[in-house]
Amino acid sequence: MTGLRQRSGWHAWVLAVLMAWSLLAVAQTHEVTTATPLRATPSLNSMVLRQLAVGAPVQAVRTQGGWLKVKVGEQQGWVRLTHVHAVAPARPAPQGAGNALASLFTGSSTAPTATTGTRGLTQEQLANAQPAPQEVQRLDRYAVSAADARQFARGGRLSATRIGDYDGAAQ
Repeated sequence: MTGLRQRSGWHAWVLAVLMAWSLLAVAQTHEVTTATPLRATPSLNSMVLRQLAVGAPVQAVRTQGGWLKVKVGEQQGWVRLTHVHAVAPARPAPQGAGNALASLFTGSSTAPTATTGTRGLTQEQLANAQPAPQEVQRLDRYAVSAADARQFARGGRLSATRIGDYDGAAQ
């Protein structure tokens, strides 16, 4: 179980870094990771312009809260940030691009922000859980090397902080 927890934590960290990196890109190519509607405005109640299939390429225009404005062909619309990921650029990111990552956490916007999350699993769902090796392989496509992660962190002036395993005790 410990190995699974470590592997899951590693994948979550990689996905978080990739998602944050995707926020930095304006006019960058993204790929749809979850079939999703292209909406007219950044709202779940907004009119659906069309459906986007998994793997569909889109061009990022800008972000707003938990939404990404994209261009698909000649059409523009909004998709949820959690339904796309940035496609690796053909050339390295410009020097200092990591500083933009740090600014994500220090912004001082007064505009409302939409956030998304995941729901917990029930006891029954956990008891009936099955291995999904194809999903692990899919996650492995987003992996970056340790050297690339360190270089990205240095660019954003980030430093490592060791966090111990959660033991369930209140602190």
